[in-house]
Amino acid sequence: MTHVGDDRFAKMLGDLYPYGKTTTTYHRVPAEPVDRAAILAEIADMAHAEDARGDRGTVSGSLYCGDHDHYHFLGEVFDLYSHANVLQRDMYPSATKFEGEIIAMTSDLLHGTGVGVVTSGGSESLITALYSYREHARQTRGVTRPNVVMPVTAHVALDKGAHWMGIEVRHAPLTEGYVADVAEMSKLIDDQTIALVGSAANYAHGLIDPIEEIAGLALSRGIGMHVDGCLGGWLLPWVERLGYDLPLWDFRVPGVTSISADTHKYGYALKGSSVLLYRDKDLRKNQYFTYPDWPGGLYVSPGFAGSRSGGILAATWAAMLATGESGYLAAADGIMRTAVTIRDGIRADIPELEVFGEPTFLVAFKAAGDLDIYLVNDALMAQGWRMNPLQLPPGLHFCITRPNTAPGVAESFLETLRGAVAYAEQHHGEPAQSGAVYGFGGTPQGNAMVKAVMVGVLDAMHEVAPDVPAS
Repeated sequence: MTHVGDDRFAKMLGDLYPYGKTTTTYHRVPAEPVDRAAILAEIADMAHAEDARGDRGTVSGSLYCGDHDHYHFLGEVFDLYSHANVLQRDMYPSATKFEGEIIAMTSDLLHGTGVGVVTSGGSESLITALYSYREHARQTRGVTRPNVVMPVTAHVALDKGAHWMGIEVRHAPLTEGYVADVAEMSKLIDDQTIALVGSAANYAHGLIDPIEEIAGLALSRGIGMHVDGCLGGWLLPWVERLGYDLPLWDFRVPGVTSISADTHKYGYALKGSSVLLYRDKDLRKNQYFTYPDWPGGLYVSPGFAGSRSGGILAATWAAMLATGESGYLAAADGIMRTAVTIRDGIRADIPELEVFGEPTFLVAFKAAGDLDIYLVNDALMAQGWRMNPLQLPPGLHFCITRPNTAPGVAESFLETLRGAVAYAEQHHGEPAQSGAVYGFGGTPQGNAMVKAVMVGVLDAMHEVAPDVPAS
């Protein structure tokens, strides 16, 4: 018997290997070198084909800049340092300039003290922050059974890091406005709590948690508070400067002790860079690792990573300089105008849908009645739109980036969305092809099935294309 979930799983696996029939699959190193021009041509064909979808402006998130001249410039910068290992500062002292100034510029943007580190991305920033809080609590308060309190919408990388480091995660529910319920967070704190977490903005719904309230709670209980600004950290400051009414969420808020902000998102750097800021050096030093007794010499490491390419540091630094305040403000203006058009268009003209809370640059929506939002997504996908599906409750979100700000994109999306709602109404009761697997969650049996599927996909992502018959 075949189930919708089986079909969906098979399709997901098939989507991972689109080049199985069109390119050579390598199972071993070729006996002779492959011509470099041929390699470049094959890579270029794949890259251009894959970029075309995002360049149309029909993709939520993923591509934050979309300017291929900018990418080419950063590629040139990366090329100059791609071979450099920034661990070896005696050989590459420029890494100290790049890293220090990336941290300083990010800190200035978020009203910090200039204390931080550069990481490989949001997940590493969040997990590193957790580690610092765990070690700080162990050393200063003797905490042996650490827990962290955060809303259910906090990024799942925190759950991953907590799983690895033996930290209990205590999830607090949301208010009716879909932000952290601070009163419920308060009930979860005890003498083993190492930190509280809030988001600016959260991934699911694009909403800013009540950071001032959470930070005040943290201060009153003598614990730290991390703001996950991985998504919004390099955009919200410019949005505020444009005159949009935003709550305070950065280091201007007493009680906020660390913030993460991804430079490879709205900082328009290449993928693989994020900044983790601390209010003071005393907290930051907890993430350092030093080992004086190794036969290989004195070993020092600022975090989880060992070798790092100087290309990422150089390109991130170059992205900030090449964009400048005027560039960031112009990008933020286009993003917010687009987001407001989509938000207001849904509220005014599509009563079958409901927008989550009061969004800024990311607009999330769900069915207002018994409409199947995943059927809506099926219809959007058929028209070339790639949204991010949500669950608990079911929904979709559109994270607005620079490619989406092209003239006519917002209006085209709203028109397609109206048609997608009509499609869902016409096909009411039929199983959706997109997001259908979510429907199996929420029970031990269902979650076990979902996890098995997810593990299968991860396995497939690390394997070569299966043998396929020639066309």
